[in-house]
Amino acid sequence: MKEKAKYVQLFERLKGDILRGVYANGQKLAGENEMAEEWGMSRQTVRQALALLEQEGLIERRQGSGTFVRRAEPRRKRSWQVGVIATFTSEYIFPAILRGMKENLEEEGFFPLLGATQNRVDEERRILEECLEKQVDGLLVEGTKSALPNPNLPLYQKLQEKGIPLVFFNGVYPGLEGCVSVTMDDPNGGREAVRYLAARGHRNVGAILKSDDVQGLHRYEGYAQGLLECGLPLEDSHVAWYNSQERERLLREEGALDRILDRLEPCTALVCYNDELAVRVEKALQARGVDIPREKAIISFDNSLLGELAPVPLTSFDHPKENMGAAAARKLLALLSGREEKDTVYPWALVERSSV
Repeated sequence: MKEKAKYVQLFERLKGDILRGVYANGQKLAGENEMAEEWGMSRQTVRQALALLEQEGLIERRQGSGTFVRRAEPRRKRSWQVGVIATFTSEYIFPAILRGMKENLEEEGFFPLLGATQNRVDEERRILEECLEKQVDGLLVEGTKSALPNPNLPLYQKLQEKGIPLVFFNGVYPGLEGCVSVTMDDPNGGREAVRYLAARGHRNVGAILKSDDVQGLHRYEGYAQGLLECGLPLEDSHVAWYNSQERERLLREEGALDRILDRLEPCTALVCYNDELAVRVEKALQARGVDIPREKAIISFDNSLLGELAPVPLTSFDHPKENMGAAAARKLLALLSGREEKDTVYPWALVERSSV
């Protein structure tokens, strides 16, 4: 019987040691030169053995740091399925985001399994349990009610324990460690919105923001900082909050915004959470006979088609949409290949139209 190649022998010896626990998870292995000397082999032979270990997911090579034991079991068989969990999938800016994900995933042979939570924690839980059952290879996730404590974090942690990488987009859970995110610079967006309005003479700037998504809290953080930096009054009565349960009513019901607009009447300008809300606010103000922007200016976020086609086209900060989806997918593919990834935070760029 022909003797196995030396690199295969070394691979099998090291693999056995890793699986038996001789090397601990995260332990750094000796360098290629040291191993070559220890085993009486060439450096090229050692490199070939390490390449096989890397293919099986047993080691991880970190540029400039060395080679580390990745985990104490071989990589599970791929399903070639990736879970994609978004609050919504068929409306507003989400089709563009999901299109960027889908194109990049399918290009590498992965099939996206789409799930919409409707920003409901119970629906998120159902989808996560389904992903665990189907043994997806990775997850692309938009946080559900990301400003609130989430009872589903143990399910995310269970996925991580199984070696399934997570990449979040738009919003991420502060209490979940070991995941990568692609988000917008929401604090600076809120700050820049106020600065833009202040530069155009507005002294009483109000805001209508979403309370149960972390994006709303971060935009409020920037809004408040912007007011203080510009020497403008920061009044609690100038800020209105709504949540996911109220969203549908505010967007659909006639008169649903009346109480909010009554309270914000002293404000000459409004910062709206997104275009979806801003268009509804604009229509409600026009029904009251308010001239936009002469009597009330409106600035918003996402630069959506809704805002572009509004009766008074919205001045809005541009969301990268498809590019964000593509970036999130590429990060997940990199993690699946054993490469390290870092968070990406996109800056907001203002698109000026007629509402200010």
